[in-house]
Amino acid sequence: MSRTFTRVTAALVLAAALTTAPVTGHAAPAPADTTTEPQPPVVIFDSDMDFDDAATLAYLAQEDRLGRIDLRAVTVTNNGNGLPGRAIRHARCLLQRLGLRDVQVADGSDTAPNAFPAELRQTFDRVFEDVLAGCTASEAPSRIRASELIRQIVARDPAAHVVATGPLSNITAARLGPNRVTSMGGAVRVTGNLCCGTPPEFDGSQEFNYWIDPPASRAALRNLARLVPLDATNDVPITPQFVQHLGAERRTPAADIVYGLVSHPEVAPLIDLGIMSWWDPLTAMSIIHRGIVTFETGRLDVITTGPQAGRTVLSPTGWPVVFATAANAADFEQRFLTTLNGNR
Repeated sequence: MSRTFTRVTAALVLAAALTTAPVTGHAAPAPADTTTEPQPPVVIFDSDMDFDDAATLAYLAQEDRLGRIDLRAVTVTNNGNGLPGRAIRHARCLLQRLGLRDVQVADGSDTAPNAFPAELRQTFDRVFEDVLAGCTASEAPSRIRASELIRQIVARDPAAHVVATGPLSNITAARLGPNRVTSMGGAVRVTGNLCCGTPPEFDGSQEFNYWIDPPASRAALRNLARLVPLDATNDVPITPQFVQHLGAERRTPAADIVYGLVSHPEVAPLIDLGIMSWWDPLTAMSIIHRGIVTFETGRLDVITTGPQAGRTVLSPTGWPVVFATAANAADFEQRFLTTLNGNR
C-alpha cells in the first residue's frame, strides 16, 4: 500500500471520525482535500504521563511512522499522575526511545484544585525509571509553556487535533475553539474511579482526570470533538492474557515499551486485580480507526464544587458533546498489537 494512499485514507478517516455524529451548533472540520498531495492529519498529544499515557505515545508513534497521523507535539500537564520535572523527562525519554526526536515537547499546569494521590505518583515514577533505564534526558521545564505550544500549532494548522488523556488544565489555558479535542475523562452513566488515598469528602462518582481540575474540565467541554469516558474504557481492561500475548509477539521498540510497562512487578498485580484499563490508547485509537468505539450525543456538564466535584453529568443545560458509550475489546486489542508492531 503506498504512503500517499495511506495519507489520503488517514485524513478522510480522521475527518469522518470527528464528524460522524456532529455536535449541534458546532462547525465540523472540513473534509480532506484529495486534489493535492495529501498530508497526514496533525495530532498533538496532551497527557499527564501516566503508564497508559506512555503506552499511548508508543501507539501514536507507530501511527505516525505508518503515515496515518503527523504527531507534531507532546505536551505534559504536571498536575496529574506525572511528577513535575519527571513527567517531561519521561516524555523526552520515550520520544528518544521511539526515534521521534523532531517532535516538540512542552509542559505546564503546575497546580490544580485537587491533587493526584502521592502514592500512585511515586509508584508509576518508579515504573518509568525502570522501563526507561539509561535515559539521560533533562528534567528542566520547557522554554515554552504547553498551552502556548498547543495554541501555536493550531494557529499554523487549523485542522490540528489534540488528544488529551490527562487533566484538562493545558487545554483550557490554550483557549481553543470547538471540535479541537478528543478527551479521555469523565463517567457519564457509570461510577467513577477515584481511589488510593483521594480525600474521603468526595463521593467517588468522579473519574480521575476530570476530578483533578473540575473548572478546567467544565470549561473544556466546549472544545471537545469527542469524549471517551469510563463508559467505554471499562470495556477494554488490561488482561493478563493480552500482556502474555504482547510479550510473545512484540517486534518493535514501541511494543517493547508497552510490554515493559504492563509487565512491571508494580503494575502486574493491579492488572491481576482487574482494575486497569487501556483508558488512553482507546481514546487515541478512536480518532484514527472507526468502528471500535460507539458514540452518542448528549448534553454534558461537570460539577465543580462539593462532594461530587469533577463528576460528569447529563444535564438539559449542559454543553452538547459526542461521547463514547461502548468499545469492542477484541477489535481494540488486535488493532493495538498490530500497530505497535508496525503493521497496517
